[in-house]
Amino acid sequence: MKSKKGVISVQFNWVFILIAGVLILLFFGSLVLKMRGASDISIAETIMTNMQTIMTGAEVSVRTINPIEIPNTEIRFSCNSMSVGKLSKTITKNKIVFSPAVIRGRKLLAWALDWNSPYHVTNFLYLTTPNIKYVFVKPTGGDANRLYDLLPEEINKIIIDDISGITNTGNYFRFVFFNDVPEVPSAFISVPNKDVSAINVDISSNKITFYKKKGNIFDPVDDSTYLTYLGEPMLLGALFSQDIDDYNCNLKKAFNKLNIVTQVYKKRTEALGDMDLYVGSSCNTYYDTGLFSYIITESSKGNNANTNGIEEKIREIQRYNKNLQKQSCPTLY
Repeated sequence: MKSKKGVISVQFNWVFILIAGVLILLFFGSLVLKMRGASDISIAETIMTNMQTIMTGAEVSVRTINPIEIPNTEIRFSCNSMSVGKLSKTITKNKIVFSPAVIRGRKLLAWALDWNSPYHVTNFLYLTTPNIKYVFVKPTGGDANRLYDLLPEEINKIIIDDISGITNTGNYFRFVFFNDVPEVPSAFISVPNKDVSAINVDISSNKITFYKKKGNIFDPVDDSTYLTYLGEPMLLGALFSQDIDDYNCNLKKAFNKLNIVTQVYKKRTEALGDMDLYVGSSCNTYYDTGLFSYIITESSKGNNANTNGIEEKIREIQRYNKNLQKQSCPTLY
């Protein structure tokens, strides 16, 4: 009888030790996971802070390419936010960043252009990586060459006359066509759809169409035929944007900024026209606020703005400005 009690006692002790061991392992396991989570958040915060500093610096360094070494982690971008892991920060409406949805690898390429219409409105920031290849399909005329030459040499770019000769090099590909129906090169038919996309640029009407790859064809994205651009910096924004939604969002930001800045120049022009010194003078002829009023009205429409009409007013403002300079009058901008 005593023997049986001893056996039961020993078995109970082992069960107790086993349970206690499991609880201890669970405790330390959860502690390690919490510490790892806290470490991941700390790393993400550091990356986010550094990225904000990098973006601010690159935005100021207009027309200068900035190759930047970054941690080998995934940084996600949208029009209004930037995130690493579970941490996310807002990109303000004053900052216009054209970027792929995900930045991977150890090198980031940051580049900025000033957007003038005709006075300075804002700077556009473009982000990309060496793993993204931009393919300009050359049409008749110099549009492709001009845009291709505008991109810094550090950006992974090629220009071709015929898509049939291009081969898949394992990159993410963005094809840029000009006044043409995009075709999927034969070497890319078997490439995953998510790794290939295209845009088509209609220079004459300032229109851009976004395309997604579906097997052996490029399929236009809904409503993309209504997307527009004002000036080459905005056109390049379509090149760097992940998709139509991000481009559309940044377009609205840009036109909103144009609207605000133009209101300032309209008030300046009104003040110059009302000054006794210039009333009845040849200077006063060029203080026409109607040009600015048109840009204000159209820019308030966002991506539905009549960009051809705005460009016409811009050329008129530039002409007036030159005439004012010749006559030693205060200029419009």
